[in-house]
Amino acid sequence: MKNYFVVFILSFVHLLSSAQVSITEHDDFLKLEGNQLKYFIAPNNQSSLQAVKSHLSSFKPINSRMVNLGFETKDVWFYFETKNLSKSLLIRMLKLSNPIIDEVDVYKRIGNSTFIPVAHGGDQRPFAWRYNGNRELIFPLRLDPHSTNGFLFRVNNGGEQFYFQSSLEKGSYIQVKHGNKQVFYGLLFGVMIFIIILNLAIGILFRQRIAYIYTLYGASFTLLQMSLLGFGTTWLWTDQYFISNRANPILASLGVLFFLNFTYRYLELHINTPKIKPIVRTIQLVLLLNVFLSLIPGTAFMNISAITVNAMTLILNLFIIYPLIITLKTGSRTAKSYLVAFSILQISVFAFVLRNFGVIPNSFLADNGLQIGFAVEMIILTFGILQRFKIMNDASISVLAEANELKENLNIQLEAEVELRTKEVIQQRNELEHKNEEITSSILYAKRIQNALLPSSSYYSTLIPHLNVFYYPKDIVAGDFYWVKRIRIGEDIWKFVAVADCTGHGVPGAMMSVLCMNALNESSRLLEDADPADLLTRVSSYLRNYLLTDGMELSDGMDISVACYNSEKQILRFCGANNPLWILNEGEIQVIPPTKRPVGKSESSLAFELHEMSYRENQRILLFSDGCIDQFGEKSGKKLKTPGLKKLVLEEYDPNPQNHLQNIEQGLMKWMGKEEQLDDICMMLIDLN
Repeated sequence: MKNYFVVFILSFVHLLSSAQVSITEHDDFLKLEGNQLKYFIAPNNQSSLQAVKSHLSSFKPINSRMVNLGFETKDVWFYFETKNLSKSLLIRMLKLSNPIIDEVDVYKRIGNSTFIPVAHGGDQRPFAWRYNGNRELIFPLRLDPHSTNGFLFRVNNGGEQFYFQSSLEKGSYIQVKHGNKQVFYGLLFGVMIFIIILNLAIGILFRQRIAYIYTLYGASFTLLQMSLLGFGTTWLWTDQYFISNRANPILASLGVLFFLNFTYRYLELHINTPKIKPIVRTIQLVLLLNVFLSLIPGTAFMNISAITVNAMTLILNLFIIYPLIITLKTGSRTAKSYLVAFSILQISVFAFVLRNFGVIPNSFLADNGLQIGFAVEMIILTFGILQRFKIMNDASISVLAEANELKENLNIQLEAEVELRTKEVIQQRNELEHKNEEITSSILYAKRIQNALLPSSSYYSTLIPHLNVFYYPKDIVAGDFYWVKRIRIGEDIWKFVAVADCTGHGVPGAMMSVLCMNALNESSRLLEDADPADLLTRVSSYLRNYLLTDGMELSDGMDISVACYNSEKQILRFCGANNPLWILNEGEIQVIPPTKRPVGKSESSLAFELHEMSYRENQRILLFSDGCIDQFGEKSGKKLKTPGLKKLVLEEYDPNPQNHLQNIEQGLMKWMGKEEQLDDICMMLIDLN
């Protein structure tokens, strides 16, 4: 009898210990799964802590790796216990994998029945509450040494998909994972945005309405994925709770609507399957009504719209199978790549929607179905578009070869045939010239896009009133760019300015400038101090990771001058990569030297050097790219070089900084004369008054 009692006691102790999460100081990542995490669905839409404490015995274990409660509208309470096996206080982060959960409140158990609040957050809470401004839901927990700690947290998602995976992680572990995810998502969204712009250019160039529809489809689903991953709340509609709560059903409804319109036109369903036209119109009407339904305030409408768009997506995946089969039977070669892409997208979306309804368990494909399927679809269709361009190029070469053959046979052909062929060649030449004009128009549109990415004069004049810029690209688009940003670090506000010269100019340089601007924006969000050297170090690491292709690192990057200053403390900090900073005093120029290495891949291992100094009134700083000092003059036939630029800056001095920069610009144009411009030119003058 005693032996049975001992076995019973040991089994009971093991059962209790398995329900706890044992943690040591060496554990970086621990999942809350199985019977370690218990839950209780409150009977009302709102529930108090006092009422839930009496139901702790009613909590049921999750018994799975993930929490998935479908479209639950009520409060759900979760409880777990940790056992700190170390001798010291441990800080662990409670992380919920779904960044678009509306409300989360975390409480720590003190004694038997007392719970104190330790953290709050969620998609419908102020973004300033987020841990380190992270897009994910992270809550720091203090685990007392050699003790058992109980934690209770409330989750409400307002009728949206109720799913997440919870874990306890070290802050350093989260930071490393965050950096890896940022690179992955940067590449993912970079591909999507590039394809969207490419399809827009195709629509403009060839006047194809179907390309415009595909552009709208791509834009809608890209924004939807940004919203689902938490980037919408982080970047686009911070603290705009109504937009944040309604963005998913609105963008999903629009994306499915544009996808249906694109499929209907591309597969020519009005010809191949005319009987399904009423069904298509019905689905379109339901999706449009669902967009308006999503805009109506109230949890009930929100819940209905979320369920409707998931249901319509599932129906559309099944509905499209029949026209896909009909299109395949036509033997269209150009349609095959599209059909493969749509099939991959449908499989991933099908898994994603079933996960939202709780039909299938969470998995990598289910959790990332939209991202994976949409990215693969866009990549496949990109190859299809490039293939079409190749066909057009081959046709152009064939036309030119035929023209040369006609010229060689002019003497042996009849005069009438010569005249006929000559007319054909002229017509073909006119068509090629027309296409060239359309391509030039497309590049001009790309210039408009690049100019839209640069800080506008109204934007930087608001941030820094005494800032003036002279920007003169060599070609239609440029590799030079300027960057202005105001960043709050602690209690201080720092004004950051930069002038950069990316590898190359023209279209390649412009593409690098877009990448480098994105790298500056992303890296500046991670700054813990107003340190331009740290900023360039982060940007260089970002570029090296981004430009790593098939194990080979591309030797692209940029030369840049970055300065930041605090107007209240009158402190100026600078770091340059091959580009210096000039400080203009009355009648003299002080040169702050840069680090002799570029940003990005470099044979040099030098660390970026930070220069800090105080400044006084009536001082100005000048940042510029090397395009001006490398420019040849019409009269001298020599380069302007650094001494020539210094002389020009001092001679053209004006008390008004705007007039000062205009005088420098006019002097540089006079020096250049009719000489061809060799490189992009960018110059920024700031009065530190």
